[in-house]
Amino acid sequence: METGPESDGTAIALADRVYRDLLRAIIDGDVAPGAWLKERELSERFAVSRIPVRQALQRLESEGFVVTSRHRGANVTPLTRADIHDLFDTRLCFEPFAAQRAAERVHEGIETIDRLRALHEDASVIDAEAARAASLDFHSEIVRLSGSRLLLRSLGPLVGRMEWVFRLTRETRDSEQTDEHVELVESIAHGRGALASAQMYAHIEMSREPVLSQLDGVLEN
Repeated sequence: METGPESDGTAIALADRVYRDLLRAIIDGDVAPGAWLKERELSERFAVSRIPVRQALQRLESEGFVVTSRHRGANVTPLTRADIHDLFDTRLCFEPFAAQRAAERVHEGIETIDRLRALHEDASVIDAEAARAASLDFHSEIVRLSGSRLLLRSLGPLVGRMEWVFRLTRETRDSEQTDEHVELVESIAHGRGALASAQMYAHIEMSREPVLSQLDGVLEN
């Protein structure tokens, strides 16, 4: 479906909608890694012209979810083992630091631990979808507690990639992760920054191999 030209404001709003809906389709697995994304088909699917589709694809490419080539178009980024290692290595670079700073700020009375405790409780529910969302929010809240606005701004695309990868897997460390979250909450609550940092590092690293193992049939070399 080709529509008429949109005004600048309308085009931006439409591009945002296409971006959000297409990102959700990618993260949910409705559009698989490696799948081709044709502008005409997307235009018809979202009932917009190709302009907001193109803008949405450019934004998704900047965040690493889409790869475009000049003559072949766009496709969902194929996932490789290197991508998974890169995701975990990047998390290890800043989440332990965020946990340490969060503990220091809570100890100094700058922040409170209440929301983190609530998110941990939410992550302990039986429903897998709700638990996954709460777990991601738990990690985001620790970054927020660190007080680093730069880290928080950098977290958005990373959280999207984390959710994408985790939706492609079935978590096998539920009870262990729950225990690790309890330990993190207590260390942050009592201002034990060095311990919180070490616990966060181990918490992330322990999930690496299970994720890689479950994605064996999905990952490209």
